[in-house]
Amino acid sequence: MGIRLDWEIEADQQQVHQVSEDPVMRRRRRIARLRIMLGIALVIVTVVGTAGAVVLRLRAVEEETERLLRSAVEAEAAALRIGDETAFLALQRSATDEWIAQQQQTFNDYQALKAARDVRLTGRVVDIAIDDQRGRVLVEEIVDEMPFVRAWFFWRYEDGWRHVPPDYTFWGEAQSLQGRHTSAYYREVDAQFAQAVVEAADLWLERGCAALGCASVPALTVEIVPDETAQAAWTLGEAWSLRLPSPYVGAARLDQPFDLNRQLEAAGLLAERLVDTVSGQLAPVFPSDAYYLRTAVISWLVGRFAQINTNSFLIASLAESYGEAAVGALVRALRPDAGVDVIAAVTGVPLDQTGLDWRDFFTWLLTVEDELLKRGEESAFLALYDTRSEDARLLAYARFAAGPTGERRVVVSAIVENDPAGGVRLRAIVQVGAGESAIRQLSLIHISE
Repeated sequence: MGIRLDWEIEADQQQVHQVSEDPVMRRRRRIARLRIMLGIALVIVTVVGTAGAVVLRLRAVEEETERLLRSAVEAEAAALRIGDETAFLALQRSATDEWIAQQQQTFNDYQALKAARDVRLTGRVVDIAIDDQRGRVLVEEIVDEMPFVRAWFFWRYEDGWRHVPPDYTFWGEAQSLQGRHTSAYYREVDAQFAQAVVEAADLWLERGCAALGCASVPALTVEIVPDETAQAAWTLGEAWSLRLPSPYVGAARLDQPFDLNRQLEAAGLLAERLVDTVSGQLAPVFPSDAYYLRTAVISWLVGRFAQINTNSFLIASLAESYGEAAVGALVRALRPDAGVDVIAAVTGVPLDQTGLDWRDFFTWLLTVEDELLKRGEESAFLALYDTRSEDARLLAYARFAAGPTGERRVVVSAIVENDPAGGVRLRAIVQVGAGESAIRQLSLIHISE
């Protein structure tokens, strides 16, 4: 029994000994794992380092490429500034002679501009973009203390960057902007211009519809295109879709790309479309009073939109005295051959008691008089007068017999008064040509009722 017991204990001890791990093997295993991890880390560091070196190298190449492009722009601006035509033309390149001839004219235009205006050709690059061999820069120039920018295009040749004809396919990514009522579609270069257009158009639509009483504020779409031949215009069809040329195809205001001239173009189109919509596409007959009243309302709206004085005195005084809603009522009341008495129907007050400012209306009548005299249209000419009055009838025949004056006449003052026969007349002070010495009184323009 004792021998067998000892054998069992030894077997148990041997079994326990076999289960335990050899410390040497464990250490070797740890070292192997560490070597693998270090190898992986070394590979990662090598890859990252190589990639970083490549990125730094590419960045250095890009910076050098951009530096060379900026240098080319500065050299061209300097050539224009000092009047070095040879240096300027050496920086131009194209497959045809047309671009060189065009740039030669550009050089001459700049020299003439410098002689007539305060011009600073700074050569400062406002924006720059490079795509492989192509380069596009917006270059600053200051004229009469106002900053402008122009888009110049370049191509990288073996001997450096050269100014080339415009490439409007290189105008940035297509983008869009949504306002309250206006959606704009444009490319990256025109982002600032598009923002200004959307903000202005939203406000104009709201102001115009508030005055005219639109059924609803229309949804306007604006497409901005980099096209030197494009004009501000509506696209074909009934949709409210406006196409505007990018200001950067020429000289654009750096601080205000949607400048006053461009505002007036867009505002005129929008005002006319609003009036046509509210009036049911009215087509007034020339020379009826409705012809002028429609134009005057459009002019007044443009002034409201662009915040300038458009000399629409009659409509402005109507809005001021009777509220802007009266302007919308007038538009809706117009008929193709309507007379000025439509205003009395809108205000509910006789014309001589409305207290309106008639200066622009009678300036237009004087212009129409000359036009009808040139055409020899006697009946249309006499229709401008209230021929029920003998004085007015005699005056009309006398003026028709005298023929067109050929002079520019502007009514600077108009006073409503009673004539000896108990009727109503308007006595106007008219400026003929220019200068105070040319001001004289015009006899008896009658207000028809």
